[in-house]
Amino acid sequence: MTIQSKSQKFANAVFPHVQQAAQGDKASKYKSLSKKSGSLVRNTGLMQTLAFFKAKGQNPSEEHHRDFYDHLQAELLKLKILPPNKPDLFDFVRHASVPEYMYLTREILLLLNWHKRLADTLIIQGKGND
Repeated sequence: MTIQSKSQKFANAVFPHVQQAAQGDKASKYKSLSKKSGSLVRNTGLMQTLAFFKAKGQNPSEEHHRDFYDHLQAELLKLKILPPNKPDLFDFVRHASVPEYMYLTREILLLLNWHKRLADTLIIQGKGND
């Protein structure tokens, strides 16, 4: 059994999702969202950012928002930050206590940092139909 740092665990949780997005036709939009998402959380708050992803993701031309939200949720489940009996990230955050909300914000910001780093590495500008 290999012991991994928290950073390695987060990178490993994010990598397959960014790699999958890099192969899609909305790769450059996903990359752009990856680069902006951390500042969205810091400037508007976690709840507002998640609500934005969910709302925008309902539009078929903005499905990369839904994909991004789904990826975050899956990563948090894999890392056991989001309990398996509370699978909807938005609802879980909405009902979180203040300490839980602050903890979730910190952890999600770390995930978003890995999304940004890996999107910069794996998604080549100009790829996709955007």
